[in-house]
Amino acid sequence: MTICKWCLAAYGLVALLALAAIPMSAMGWITPDPLSAVPAILVGAPWSFLLVSLDVADSVSLNVLLVALAMLINGTVIFLLCRLITR
Repeated sequence: MTICKWCLAAYGLVALLALAAIPMSAMGWITPDPLSAVPAILVGAPWSFLLVSLDVADSVSLNVLLVALAMLINGTVIFLLCRLITR
């Protein structure tokens, strides 16, 4: 496995853990924390700031999906940079 694939896998793991903390905190599986979404927003930066600021709705689940989309964009950028470097 190349260093690029390791970086992509590590980013994916961190993104999943950051996203998982939100519903786990809301359901009380871990210590309830009103700031549990902050790590997910930071992992999805800069796209998460742009997407969440759209104020599409006040829905928590929609905002979590937007943060997940921002993480997916970052993962895609990492993947494309890896392909560009290995050419």
